[in-house]
Amino acid sequence: MWSGQEEKNFQRVLRRYEEEHPGIQFHNLGAVSDDTKTVRALVAGVPPDFFTLADPSYLGPLARNHALRPLDSLFAESKLRESEFIPASLALCRYRGHLYGMPFLIDDVALLWNKQAFREAGLDPARPPHTLEELADDAVKLTKRDADGKIVQLGLRPPSDMYLFISLFGGKLVDPATGRITADDPATVAAFQWYKNLVDREGGIQAVNEFASGFGSDQGGNNPFFVGKVAMMFNGEWNPYWIARYAPQLEYDVAPAPPPAARPDRARSTWLGGNVFCIPVESKHPKEAWDFMVWMESPEAQEMFAHDMNNVPNIRSVLRDPRLRTRPPFRRKYAVFLDLAGSPHAGYFPALPVTSRYINLMSVAEDKVSFGEETPAQALAEVRERVQRELDQQ
Repeated sequence: MWSGQEEKNFQRVLRRYEEEHPGIQFHNLGAVSDDTKTVRALVAGVPPDFFTLADPSYLGPLARNHALRPLDSLFAESKLRESEFIPASLALCRYRGHLYGMPFLIDDVALLWNKQAFREAGLDPARPPHTLEELADDAVKLTKRDADGKIVQLGLRPPSDMYLFISLFGGKLVDPATGRITADDPATVAAFQWYKNLVDREGGIQAVNEFASGFGSDQGGNNPFFVGKVAMMFNGEWNPYWIARYAPQLEYDVAPAPPPAARPDRARSTWLGGNVFCIPVESKHPKEAWDFMVWMESPEAQEMFAHDMNNVPNIRSVLRDPRLRTRPPFRRKYAVFLDLAGSPHAGYFPALPVTSRYINLMSVAEDKVSFGEETPAQALAEVRERVQRELDQQ
């Protein structure tokens, strides 16, 4: 799934494994970042021995259609122990209680803020907001407009989705006891309402979208946070490395996302994602593939890959590895993401046969709420009804 330098980093991991396991050779088809290409290979009956899923939302449909080899017995027979893993990392790989994949590094989310922008707004640059209410107030203060009233600096960058806020409010997408869809959970409704209020205070969704349409690429020197177009953003663990590479002059810091004032128990919430290794049912070398996947959970492989990729290890002990927390200097900020990964309030999207549909409808609901077409309760109730109906048909 990787290309460029990231593919080279993965190839380095493969070469290390080959050195330690004579007789094993990998032939990596790089840059297959579109999972639909892998799905087509599975359907055509010419699967790879194992593969990566860039988007774990494919895991549920593939597992339901019996395209993936179940890994429960292999896991039980291995030396791996569930207690060694960040809980949500294995949960991302389970469908209806059964393991169909293995994690290999994860992503999580924290708050990044521009210290110079804080100073200019009269805010303490060393103190991030401690509650979501404070964050909203700060975002309004940090939003700048020109003489014509157009936004020239946005206090908080619009997130790509609402899931971190859902986690901060304690919302649930699926009832863990019944498996029923709970898109309109009261906490999720509250999260959507909070975001709607914030966007309105920053100038309204149309003005915010118009300004955001001019943002440059995230990975590069024109990232809107790097160039001062955005004063705060919620984003992932790769940013400290990118900033060190593309915007070393930027004065910024990182902290956990603040909870709502009424929910201090939700402190240190985050949202987890990541990539997954899977073995097709028709793999010609499932044992060799599984052996490699087990090795990828070793401290050696986790530290090597996380160090090069600047993603978060999914093995608890490696989160404390000093080699990931010390030099170069950006690793002090990267360490905030390491600390968040093991939080008991780390949310994730459960694997369902309709995960992609659920995600798409949540995005539609966000648009309806942002533009004032429906209330959060109305939009999310519609999501619940439609996703549940499709789930019942599976």
